Amino acid sequence: MLRLSKTLNKHSANIRGLSVLRTKTPIETIFKVGQVVEGFVVKEIRPVTDFQLTALCLEHQKSGADYLHIDRNDTNNVFSVAFRTTPKQSNGLPHILEHTTLCGSRKFPCRDPFFKMLNRSMANFMNAMTAPDYTFYPFCTENHSDYYNLMSVYLDAVFNPMLRESDFRQEGWRLEHKDVDDKSSPIEIKGVVYNEMKGVYSDNQQICNEHFLNYILPSNTYGINSGGDPNVIPSLTHSDLVAFHRRYYHPSNSRFYSYGNFNLENHLRFLNDTFLKDCSADPTIKGETMVPNEKRWTTSKRAHVACREDPMVPKDKQSSLSIGTLWSDITNTQETFELAILSRLLLNGPNAKFYKTLIEPNIGTDFSAATGFTDQTRDSFFAVGLQGLNISDFERVESIYEDTIKSVITEGFDNRDIDNILHSVELSMRHQTSNFGLQLLYGTLPIWNHDGNILDSMCVSDKIDEFKKKLSNQSNYLQLLVDKYLLNNNHKLVMTMSPANNFEELRKENEEKLLKEKLTTLSDADKENIYLQGLELRKQQDAAQDVTCLPSLSINDLKKTTDSVPLIMENINNTPVFIFPQPTNQVTYFRGLINTSHLPDDLKTLIPLFCNVVTRMGTKSMDFRQFDQLVRKSTGGLQVSQSIIDSPRNLFNMKESVILNSHCLDKNVDEMFDLWKQIFTQVTFEDENRFKTLIQEEASSLANSISGSGHMYAMLCATAGINPIDAQRETYGGLQYISEMKKIAQIDDLKPILKKLEKISEQILNKNTMKCSLTIVDNNSTAVKGLESFLNTISGNWDQSNEYNKIDKQDNDIKCFHHVLPFSVNYCAKALPGVHYAHKDFAPLKVLCKYVSSKYLLPTVREKNGAYGSGASLSTSGSIQMFSYRDPKPIETFEAFDGVCNWVNKRNITIEELNEAKLAIFQGIDHPVAPMSKGNALFFNDMDQQIRQQHRNQIMNVKIDDLLNVANLYFSNTNFAKALIGPANNDIHLGTNWKVTNHEDL
Repeated sequence: MLRLSKTLNKHSANIRGLSVLRTKTPIETIFKVGQVVEGFVVKEIRPVTDFQLTALCLEHQKSGADYLHIDRNDTNNVFSVAFRTTPKQSNGLPHILEHTTLCGSRKFPCRDPFFKMLNRSMANFMNAMTAPDYTFYPFCTENHSDYYNLMSVYLDAVFNPMLRESDFRQEGWRLEHKDVDDKSSPIEIKGVVYNEMKGVYSDNQQICNEHFLNYILPSNTYGINSGGDPNVIPSLTHSDLVAFHRRYYHPSNSRFYSYGNFNLENHLRFLNDTFLKDCSADPTIKGETMVPNEKRWTTSKRAHVACREDPMVPKDKQSSLSIGTLWSDITNTQETFELAILSRLLLNGPNAKFYKTLIEPNIGTDFSAATGFTDQTRDSFFAVGLQGLNISDFERVESIYEDTIKSVITEGFDNRDIDNILHSVELSMRHQTSNFGLQLLYGTLPIWNHDGNILDSMCVSDKIDEFKKKLSNQSNYLQLLVDKYLLNNNHKLVMTMSPANNFEELRKENEEKLLKEKLTTLSDADKENIYLQGLELRKQQDAAQDVTCLPSLSINDLKKTTDSVPLIMENINNTPVFIFPQPTNQVTYFRGLINTSHLPDDLKTLIPLFCNVVTRMGTKSMDFRQFDQLVRKSTGGLQVSQSIIDSPRNLFNMKESVILNSHCLDKNVDEMFDLWKQIFTQVTFEDENRFKTLIQEEASSLANSISGSGHMYAMLCATAGINPIDAQRETYGGLQYISEMKKIAQIDDLKPILKKLEKISEQILNKNTMKCSLTIVDNNSTAVKGLESFLNTISGNWDQSNEYNKIDKQDNDIKCFHHVLPFSVNYCAKALPGVHYAHKDFAPLKVLCKYVSSKYLLPTVREKNGAYGSGASLSTSGSIQMFSYRDPKPIETFEAFDGVCNWVNKRNITIEELNEAKLAIFQGIDHPVAPMSKGNALFFNDMDQQIRQQHRNQIMNVKIDDLLNVANLYFSNTNFAKALIGPANNDIHLGTNWKVTNHEDL
């Protein structure tokens, strides 16, 4: 269950196309405006040719509920129900309600049916999310029965939840003894959301985003924290929660969404007969939840925010400044579209105005977290600023901001940059993904939530035409927008953020003060009740659950064979080429895989940095700005990444690689390969200032990633202690790499590093160890000729007898690692040796990890101990991984990890539970794959249909005894490694040899 805030912006502009075929019977011929269908009246029907879909807007006659259906020839069907939820306080009410609705309902009274359905379904996406002003519950599945199973559970959850006080206490907050069984142990504040938000408030980027939203839209619901402030959450009562649900989770305040190729009439009949037919309308609810436009300020405002110190960033470069102005009403979809283009012209890429004036002088390390165009709120806003600043630079940044705006108005924009953005929009409409229906929901729901015209918002070509018309009629149209929304806009916020030395101490003091206030009001009877409630909650958490009320697919519902992928193998200029014919909707996809195992170790450690900068440094014939302009004109970008690929057949065998990736419209294929030719033959590493800028960006981005992905870094750190391949991964992408990038970012003379990057390019940018793939329509000979021309131009000859190299396992006395960082929560991981993909034990281990995740770690680490998440998995490198996310109790979590084997042996595993675990595995195996990605398993990982079918058969055939055998064989192994990322914790080190790295000392 994910809380949405600034991160949702990333989805709004990514409306992608998936299918190239229309349904045989167009839905617009079946339904007519004004027609009543199963209690719903059709309000509008509109074909949207941009995305090859037909949209229908309906309204439920009795309740007034809104319904949007998207008819499209896509098997990945989506359903969602949303409610406009506009909180008045920062007590996290909508967020905690989102969690609690999914803890049991009238028809499905077992605890946590949402999590239990994760193992009884073939859904490729299930979630519930809280945005600042709405809450929604989406899922995606290709299976018809599964779709209605999930609809039943979701709709009963939101309309008929149990909302038990015990669930509120578990998910929201509660007072409880540290040791539930010992009433003499201290009383603490616990709760899943409470701990989640403590983690959020440890993340400087989240702090920046949240406060900027609060300050620029202060007079309505955006002025408070919809996710919940940990200092305010304990003011929420269970009765508040129940009352809010009763009032606002009403059909009259609901918006239903369906997408795909299932029968709409069946959807409507199910929804009406099961939930809506006896409802009456309450038109006053929408008035209560309506978010008004923010009243425009007459003068600009300032704010300052304190944050935590970040030991991964130099001490004198930890401040940030953001300047923002309020822009359009998002229901004005044409203006919002145009302002989104303006934002990209100002911010995106080295030719963008603010990039030139703010990033390239290296005043700070990167744009500030609040930078960008936010079109998820009723009033959109734009912000730009820098992070990694010294406080003394604040005034300079403000001055640059003003000067940049004035220069834009005077000079205007390069028409080539405008054309490149419009090209990217056209390419994105053709680019095919497997989750288009979900992305469309993300993009339209904010507008729909404020009663905007969602069908207009989908007609992108119309918006482009209107925009071009305005540019044609008024050549300075964009400058006028800049003048209106930036230069002469009094609704302007300047927000600064700097670390406070005592930030964590103040947080702890506030937490202790809040707890003390709670405890001083308690009578002896209240304290006794807290003790008894803790015992009762633990009893409920431990109780066996009757899940027979929940619907479920069976193993028989699964297909028996893996999908085959058409392949044409070619040898072009002595280079292996994989050609995958697919319905690509006039887009060509190119990938290259270059083996780098032959590089010396001193160069290998710089490969990730090389990949990050190689396409952004320019070439001998053009500088980085000119090259970037050509890239944007013809392609969706040139990506280069480093990858370590595990052998599916042999443990500790890996393929060290650099991966090339790009796509373009078929008509631009020659230009795309010409760009790759220039990278291979003319790349230069001479612009030291440009390199410095890119390093600062990379170091800043990596440092910012830890708090949001701490569990991933912890797992990598743990597996590095037992697996030599993962030790390599940790060096190239873990905390070790982040620390190394921090050091490089502070080096004055970067010439020696540039020389090494040049050596890397000389040794790998050739055909010696490269193989290629093309994903194209059958008859696209132009793409094949373009690739052939590219291969004829570059040097080298294929000389790769064995792509894999074996790496020796090294014993390490220290197997426990504690990375001390100033977070208020922890990220824990434990790793154990496993087996390779083709090994007979891989399938039962994989099933066991799913079983342990849902039946043991989830209830123990999440429900009892209050972590936001926990689970177990089996990596491709052959490592068993267990993790926790935003965890307040690391000692108890490691005890849970250590107790897996004993728990499994005491557990009476049933055949139903075994099949649930298998279903959960097949969710990942059988998830929808976009045409551009079909064949990746073969090209990158050497997984042909035979080995994938063998793996499928092995999972199907796993028995209960197999789980017991692998549990005893692998989970009892004394060769393990642990990792902890979080605050200092002396108790965790007792009795074990831990290596403690205090990053403040680095």
